[in-house]
Formats: sequence, structure tokens, C-alpha cells
Amino acid sequence: MVKDELLLEYLPKTRVYSPEELWEYAEAFTHVMLKPSGGGGGAGIIQVTARGEEKYLVHSGSRQRLVEGKEATIRYVESLFRPKTYLLQPRIPLGNIKGKPFDVRVMIQRRSNKEPWVITGWCAKLAGPGFVVTNVARSRGKVLPIQTAIKLSNIKAGPHLLRDIRMIASAVANRLGRVYPTLREIGLDLGIDVDGKPWIIEANFRPSLALFQKLEDKTFYKRIVSMRKR
Repeated sequence: MVKDELLLEYLPKTRVYSPEELWEYAEAFTHVMLKPSGGGGGAGIIQVTARGEEKYLVHSGSRQRLVEGKEATIRYVESLFRPKTYLLQPRIPLGNIKGKPFDVRVMIQRRSNKEPWVITGWCAKLAGPGFVVTNVARSRGKVLPIQTAIKLSNIKAGPHLLRDIRMIASAVANRLGRVYPTLREIGLDLGIDVDGKPWIIEANFRPSLALFQKLEDKTFYKRIVSMRKR
């Protein structure tokens, strides 16, 4: 996606983890997210926040621990790692509802690689209390209609926010569809910062339908299921 000029604007600055890169990110951004490459369900995601005087708040799941010293912080952070390569990103200041962050899941599907991609559903994933990840099952969060979440949040939403989300989702699907020609569906996670700018978090190639089952209105769920039928 970084090769796409349109998408590049919406991709957080990402590097492969190393202690040196972590300290560079902590100095530049204060809040740093460490994510396992190829992970799923929000598992293994860690937030490190620089508190000054070589003190770092490490947030994993609902657990928070203040660690003093860079060496001690590295030992503790790496003890939390899953057996995967880890990536570094600055934390996106996600919009929140009463202090709980949320992001957006967009489903994009096609029946074959000869047919166009179609956006078949979207919803908001609201994190549970004490969590920095928005995975609903892991954080015991909630699923909301996207318009409801934006309305209840602290986001400064411009008039074209939903249009921009559709544009980004379609561009992601077209780019990834060319690289993975057998791909038929993508569960795209987008964060929306407090200024109303969307950010690409990740693209899931085996997205679950559980989120859309939780919505009171089953229109999206039925549409997604229908598109899965050949």
C-alpha cells in the first residue's frame, strides 16, 4: 500500500521493532504502539508511553505497569511479545466515546477477480473499559453503527468523512486485489483521529462476521453472507 500515492497519506509511519527504533519513536511521538506482524484479534498489541526521566508506562490488554530505565523496559516489553516479528507505529489519537477509543471495520467483497469490489458493510468497534485495543471480543467492547459512533464521539467530523472512508476502502481493495488476485474479501480496519482524519490500521483477509451479527440491523450481515455465496 505504501506504493500507492493516494493511500500513503493514510498509512501510519511503520518500522520493524528494535530497541533503538523504540527509543526513537518514544522520543518523537511519546505514545508508541507495538504490533505483531500477521497477528489477529488484537492479541499481543502493546502501548509504550514515555513519561520522562526514563520512565515508561507499558499497557498490554487491561494491564498497565510503570517501568523505570530503558533496559528494564526492554526486558519487560519483550517478555510480552508473541513469537512474531513486531512492528512499531505512533499511536493514532483515536476518537473516543466517554474515554473509550473506537475504530471502524469496513467489509469489501467481490465474487471473483473479474468483478468489481463492493463495500458491503461497515460498523464501529468500541473498546471496553481500560483497553487501548478496540477488538470487541478481547476488550469486551461494543459494536455500534458507524454514524452513531461518530455522533457520540469527540471527533471533529467533516461533511465528507464517510465519503473519504469509502474512497480509502475502495483504493485498498483495488491495490491488494492486484497483488492477491484470488482475494475475495477484506475486513479493513480504519482509525479516525480526533480531527476527523481516517488512518489505515490493518487489512484482514479472513474477517469474521461476528461484528455484523451484533448490530441490531442485520442488513449488512445478510449482504455480506450473500456475497460469500458463489
